[in-house]
Amino acid sequence: MSLQSRLIWSLGSAFLVLWLSVAALMYMHLDKQVSHTLDQRLASSATMVAGLIARQPEMLLSQRSSPLLVHPEVEGVACQIRSAAGEVLLQTSGARAQFAEQTRPGFSTRAIGGQQWRLYTLDQNGTLITTADRMSERVALANGIILVMVVPFTLALLGGLAVLWWGVRGGLRPLQALRDELRRRTPENLEPVKVKRAPAELRPVVDTLNGLFARVAETVAWEQRFANSAAHEFRTPLTGIKTHLQVAQRVEGERQHQALLNAERGVARLQSVTEQLLMLSRIDPQGKGADVGCKIEEMIADALEDLSQQERIRLPVSIPETRLAVPLALGVVALRNLLENALKYSSGPCQLTLAPFVENTGAARLQLQVSDQGGENDAHAGRAGPESHGLGLAIVEMVVSQYGGGLLSTQNASGGMDWQLRLPVKPDF
Repeated sequence: MSLQSRLIWSLGSAFLVLWLSVAALMYMHLDKQVSHTLDQRLASSATMVAGLIARQPEMLLSQRSSPLLVHPEVEGVACQIRSAAGEVLLQTSGARAQFAEQTRPGFSTRAIGGQQWRLYTLDQNGTLITTADRMSERVALANGIILVMVVPFTLALLGGLAVLWWGVRGGLRPLQALRDELRRRTPENLEPVKVKRAPAELRPVVDTLNGLFARVAETVAWEQRFANSAAHEFRTPLTGIKTHLQVAQRVEGERQHQALLNAERGVARLQSVTEQLLMLSRIDPQGKGADVGCKIEEMIADALEDLSQQERIRLPVSIPETRLAVPLALGVVALRNLLENALKYSSGPCQLTLAPFVENTGAARLQLQVSDQGGENDAHAGRAGPESHGLGLAIVEMVVSQYGGGLLSTQNASGGMDWQLRLPVKPDF
């Protein structure tokens, strides 16, 4: 069931139950009030007749031969005056002998002539004055009053349900617009969603969607850079291996041996690229493991272990006792890739420096800067960025992005590059 149908059904049912409950209470109260009012009319009629008799008592003496009092205009009402002995003294037309039975003072209901009557008897100094209403007339009067009440009540109920339906549809129209906007989008469209006149309740949803689209766009851009770097890294050793094997097939002796050695180096490079790709696939996208962290001296020592040409790296004089909020294995991979990148694309010494760093948000970071001097091996001089030097820096960028770090690159005065790796520090250390 859709949200619109659910709202209309739930609100309409509650609205209907509420109005019907009010209608039932009003009906019972109105029926009681109508009966009470008509009973009061009977009592008032009997009191009025008693007052007339009290002022003119000769009326009871002059009409003994003919007890007819008056022809009433309404057939459903009657009046009868009897003595204490039960003799009818006066009565209205049609009431002759109908109230002959003894009637106690007060209200009562009696079947007379096949119809129900409502009676009220007043004892006036031994004289019994009885007034009566036919119940069918009472029911007709009550039904008329109820009909007058029910018609506008029903119209108001139906109108309220129609306004409720219209209001729910109008209120959910921004959701319909958002659905249409998302349905018309292509998978490549990651532009922010725009909903005209979005209500305050829908804006967090739109903002969350736009944030998701922004993160997806960043991920897609990173994957494109990664795919381009991976394609380049694979293409180069594969081309070299193919070329050296073709040369080895055509030559003999020392040249063939050298061609096979070059092909073996290409295979080693291809194996390194494959291992880096596997390392990327093992990086936890949720950043788990940061609660354990690692010591900076352990990370530097493991990164330098078995690193070729590590004698070209100048280490800091003192290493602070700091624990980073990054797993040891991934921290080692990030730093090692930066060092390998500096050694690969420069011919001079490389400098590793450490310095504390505090962001604008107040978060503590440790900055590891790897600086090279460029030179004849710097095939990418003038280009600074994680996408400039293949998979190694792509791995570094993924590690720092997963654990709240940062990677910056700038050209230095010597013509080389400064790579600034900023990693979060555990606050409880």
